[in-house]
Amino acid sequence: MATLVLDPSIFVDDDILRDIAESLSERLRRHRRLRGGLDRIIGNRWQEFEDDFARFLGALLFQTGEHGGAIVALHEAFPALEPDHVRDACEVFMEAALEVLPFHAAASLSELSEHVGALVLRALEPATSAAAAVPLAQRLNEAEEALRLGASLR
Repeated sequence: MATLVLDPSIFVDDDILRDIAESLSERLRRHRRLRGGLDRIIGNRWQEFEDDFARFLGALLFQTGEHGGAIVALHEAFPALEPDHVRDACEVFMEAALEVLPFHAAASLSELSEHVGALVLRALEPATSAAAAVPLAQRLNEAEEALRLGASLR
């Protein structure tokens, strides 16, 4: 069991991470806009998705740096990834966190989700023409590196 980087008063263990991943999985399978793309990416491997997501979330929360590749891999598997997909996924994640955790703990995870979502959205929707001139693959790699380094938590 460890504490959250964003709120050291909140303890998280593997069971909690697993519960969040399961809740997220159930909600994603019911989401009308996200389900189609996820069917292509995940197919019938939802258990594997839940295991991978629990590991990814744990790596983010505990800042292990072992969560690299998720953003780039998602875009490679789902090149039609749009900003609205990212916004929807962040919303669904928050609903899952609220189902599993007390409100204040879920709010802490919401902050994490917003930071990760913002990194992906900056890559998908560059704010300047200079940033837009950078190839999307490079912008996604930069977002991935920022996430790996923990910049999303600062």
